Amino acid sequence: MTRLTTPLLALVALSITSGCGSSGSKAKARMIAPQGDEAVVTSTGLPYRPTAPVYPVDPPAGFRPEPTPPAPLSSAPGFKPAPLLLASPLRPYREPKATNDWVSAAKGWRGTPFREAGSDRQGADSAGYVVQLHKEVSSAAVPPTPAEMWTSGKPVGIAAFEPGDIVFFGDLNSLSPIHVGVYVGDRSFTHSSVGVGVSFASLDDTYWKPRFLGARRPGR
Repeated sequence: MTRLTTPLLALVALSITSGCGSSGSKAKARMIAPQGDEAVVTSTGLPYRPTAPVYPVDPPAGFRPEPTPPAPLSSAPGFKPAPLLLASPLRPYREPKATNDWVSAAKGWRGTPFREAGSDRQGADSAGYVVQLHKEVSSAAVPPTPAEMWTSGKPVGIAAFEPGDIVFFGDLNSLSPIHVGVYVGDRSFTHSSVGVGVSFASLDDTYWKPRFLGARRPGR
């Protein structure tokens, strides 16, 4: 009996260490969930407190951890966001077929360069140009910024556009108006943009069409 005990114990120990619960060389995923303030040590030896489960080996199939979004730049002390500007594509454009006071007045501004915060023929940005053009052609009091023009004007459906209506454009990632122009008829508008200055453009242009947000009619 005594002689059989040692080999039997060795066989049992060998079975436990070599074959129990393992079907191959690839280890199964094992999740470590931190408890309370417990710090998990990474392979670099540096501790950290993860916000998601940590897998010391290959994670389960289909597991996709959500990346932590960075803090917005606006939260940084002293950060001042630069205004977004839309630029006309540098390609030939067609003159509007419409003939009215808006077209005539806009042609008098054509060639005026773009100048941020400008509102005269020495240079004008999109809002400054719209304000001055309305002063010349209509008696409407137009607010000085695209956001104020958007909130104060009367919404107009595209089928009811009239010359003088203000058209609004935004960045592809935002619904906030950052660029304005004046509709002159024939699905065309006049505006002042970076690189081109005061010019005419089409609402159907492949650059402006996806950025178009809508139109407003100023109070008269």
